[in-house]
Amino acid sequence: MPSFLDKAAESDKEIRKTQEKDPADLSGAKEPDWDNPETWGGDDSAAGDSASGNAGESAEENEDQAPEPAATPKRPAPSSTGRSRAPRRRGRPRGPERVPLTVRILPPTDRKLTVAVEQTGLNPQTLVEDALEAYFRRLKIQDPGPEKAEEGAA
Repeated sequence: MPSFLDKAAESDKEIRKTQEKDPADLSGAKEPDWDNPETWGGDDSAAGDSASGNAGESAEENEDQAPEPAATPKRPAPSSTGRSRAPRRRGRPRGPERVPLTVRILPPTDRKLTVAVEQTGLNPQTLVEDALEAYFRRLKIQDPGPEKAEEGAA
């Protein structure tokens, strides 16, 4: 009497026979002849390895064709900050300008932040900004104002 494992293996073999072969499965693939680049195409089709099928055409054959004009990209109108931005989706208000900042936090702090997000319904951005603002008030740290461009250029 065959064991459970034998029955399961036989069932898997039968299922695999009836299913379509996965094109990404390389289990039955042959190793290409690396010394002969002409055999690298796989199915030996006449199109070659080029995705466009134009691998065999020369520049002389295409001389009578006019080149396609390149489409000029549309540039969005510059915003009041002078930087160009991608257009907003309709109905979505623009938030305040933010400076990208990357920090690493300890796992317990990350877990507490996750709980705070779940309890308050606020996003992590808002929670961290509120927490930093409260900390700055406690330390009596004032905003020094925007940096001047002349100081950095000298």
